[in-house]
Amino acid sequence: MVAASAGLALGSSTPGFVTTKSTMAAGAPASKSASHAELLKVLNALEARGTTLKDFSAQLRVRVHHLRTDETDINIGKIWYQRQGATSCFDIHFDILAVDGAIARKHADHDLVFDGRWFIDRDGTAKIFRKTEVAPPGSVVNPLKLGQGPLPIPIGQDPREVLKDFHVQLRLNANEIEHLILKPRDKKAFDFDKLQFWIDPKLGIPVKIRRTDPDGTPTTATFTNIKINTGKSHDFHVQVPAPGSGWTVIVRPWRAQ
Repeated sequence: MVAASAGLALGSSTPGFVTTKSTMAAGAPASKSASHAELLKVLNALEARGTTLKDFSAQLRVRVHHLRTDETDINIGKIWYQRQGATSCFDIHFDILAVDGAIARKHADHDLVFDGRWFIDRDGTAKIFRKTEVAPPGSVVNPLKLGQGPLPIPIGQDPREVLKDFHVQLRLNANEIEHLILKPRDKKAFDFDKLQFWIDPKLGIPVKIRRTDPDGTPTTATFTNIKINTGKSHDFHVQVPAPGSGWTVIVRPWRAQ
């Protein structure tokens, strides 16, 4: 959760992850609790996937329900992820914003990018550009690190570390979707109350993620049209707006944090 303004940081003030109609929606097949052996099998498979997952792209819908106002924001766009050496990069672009469903659907221009060292939040509508260095120069950053990375997905992480930091439950659905539920053991160490992942075992990655904030606010993301290990390159560089261009530019190097 590097940046509070990041959609995929799953924060309560973010554009929120989304849900779509699917077999995981209301009326989905009943699930059952898995054994500890079954849980370890899933966690081990997710750890191994960190080695075999080189890149993926998907359509992304992000939904956040604001409990205080009972309003729902939905951001629609696309995500690109690519492993580059010891670290990974991702690029999220939202081009549609809908408030309270599709009642106030409008064009959006919002990018959330991690280039391996810097996290960039570029809001083209508000003309605000934020660039934050998330670790000291030369260090290796894992953007998928649960509770720390801006794209929290339990891929490539040691099951022992996951079990040390979280109470973990696995539920198995009749449609073969694996529902992983994580609750922090030390609530003061994390800024969320619960993380949930719906994993397609054939793809080996989550197709739906939900974060629940301490105040109960749910933020849900759904990935569709997923493409894995295509080998296609993606440009994760984002140009800083030039002085006098009308943009508010905020750059925070590591030493300034």
